[in-house]
Amino acid sequence: MDKILPGARANYEFKNWAGIYSARPQLYFQPSSIEEVVKIVNAARRLNKTIVTVGSGHSPSDMCVTKEWLMNLDKMNQVHSLVEHKDQKFADVTVDAGLRVYQLSEYLHKHGYDVQNLGSISEQSVGGIISTGTHGSSPYHGLVSSQYVNLTLVNGLGEVVYLDSQTKPEVFRAALLSLGKIGIIVRATIRVVPSFKIKSTLEVVNFDTLLKQWDTIWTSSEFIRCWWFPYTRKCILWRGTKTSDSVLTKTRKSWWGTTLGRGFYELLLWISVKIYPAFTPFVEKFVFHRQYGKAETIGFGDIAVQNSIDGLNMDCLFSQFVDEWGCPLSNGPEVLCSLDRSIAQAAHNRDFYVHVPIEVRCSNTNLPEKIPDYSDRTKLSCGAVYGNVLRPYLDATPRGLRYVPMGDVTNSQLTLYINATIYRPFGCNTPIHKWFTLFENTMSAAGGKPHWAKNFLGSTEMAAGPTKAEHSYEDHEMRGMATKIAEWYGDDLASFQEIRRQQDPENIFLANKDWAMKNGIVDINEVQ
Repeated sequence: MDKILPGARANYEFKNWAGIYSARPQLYFQPSSIEEVVKIVNAARRLNKTIVTVGSGHSPSDMCVTKEWLMNLDKMNQVHSLVEHKDQKFADVTVDAGLRVYQLSEYLHKHGYDVQNLGSISEQSVGGIISTGTHGSSPYHGLVSSQYVNLTLVNGLGEVVYLDSQTKPEVFRAALLSLGKIGIIVRATIRVVPSFKIKSTLEVVNFDTLLKQWDTIWTSSEFIRCWWFPYTRKCILWRGTKTSDSVLTKTRKSWWGTTLGRGFYELLLWISVKIYPAFTPFVEKFVFHRQYGKAETIGFGDIAVQNSIDGLNMDCLFSQFVDEWGCPLSNGPEVLCSLDRSIAQAAHNRDFYVHVPIEVRCSNTNLPEKIPDYSDRTKLSCGAVYGNVLRPYLDATPRGLRYVPMGDVTNSQLTLYINATIYRPFGCNTPIHKWFTLFENTMSAAGGKPHWAKNFLGSTEMAAGPTKAEHSYEDHEMRGMATKIAEWYGDDLASFQEIRRQQDPENIFLANKDWAMKNGIVDINEVQ
């Protein structure tokens, strides 16, 4: 095999970041050029194999697990060009898709530019970060894919396909959130902005205060994140704005950022998971008070000035299950109040317990009809500088919201994201099914849909393809959501499926077909 495909490795084990899932593929590849990617795809066609491409493996789901061929593009990490458009106050950088976001940021910063927005981390690859619909935390920015000017991918026929808003725009829409099912993204051009710092405040906010100020709080800053700690009935509000301040704060003081604090926290979680679940609320209260204190500090929180990537990155703490959904922001108070009651009742009944924080964020995924004129922007101007204004077919955010100019944004244009996290202390699984099922039902009733890369569960009633008796599923095992996904996405799903068939008629990229079937990404007849 090595003579046919140089560099192919057997006996390789892949594990995702959370350590929940692992796989031992037949062969593992790390190509260093587009030509090598084409060669591997064509070999898969000849030998009737399937391919999954992975980057950092940061998704906690099993969508990248395969027993056949696995590809990683870490060796395709070159920057090819940086073209400045100084009249419009931005630049376009063309890079290999295996380049990690933090590597891109390091390169850009040396040349006076920064990426516009992140999710919560910068470990993902340039190709991977858009493939599941990553978004940021901002009323003025949307999906990370809206920063991309063009893509180059190798499709299931072994063809190298260039895509942008004018060249195969419908395929471009599919590739901007592809779930890895139409081809391998090998190169991308990304629109970036002049380097900026972020001045942020970190405030302790009572849960009731958050609800009272809901109508104004989400548009009060360009970047904003909220972490909810229901057992303390408090939240942490992080708000960031671009600044010209020259003094930098390297890191904020953090109790759980220390070796002792982090280890002690994980030990307490392990005790609450393995020995005495009712201990969980006390653990979370203790940890909150050690990290943030007890007093509400809204209006005079801790202030830091950081480089943009340091300000936007967050500490994910421990291995975790994550179930994230997005719904209209205007439904937020009702959703949070419902979840608050359910969490309190479950603790009272000792039915289930949640881990914290529950992350509450917003984003603006609406797009203008055409790319605006940016000549009046300054280095500190708010908002996105779009690379394209095409909505991905599988964008999970609400469809009924409308675009308005950045200065006029209100809650009615925004998507609310709620991220339910359950930790796996020292790698041991924690029960999630009762909590995540309640969470999903609540979010679905509020007009929500799940983030593709997370641990959404669904049910056997919504799944497609083979199912098992309910008692045969592991607690954390995905059942599937095919019927709901068909209902939510409608014609957009049908268009994606048609493009997928065109670009990958031999199903080279339908590895882990069970995941794709039970969630309705492909029709059952395609894979039989």
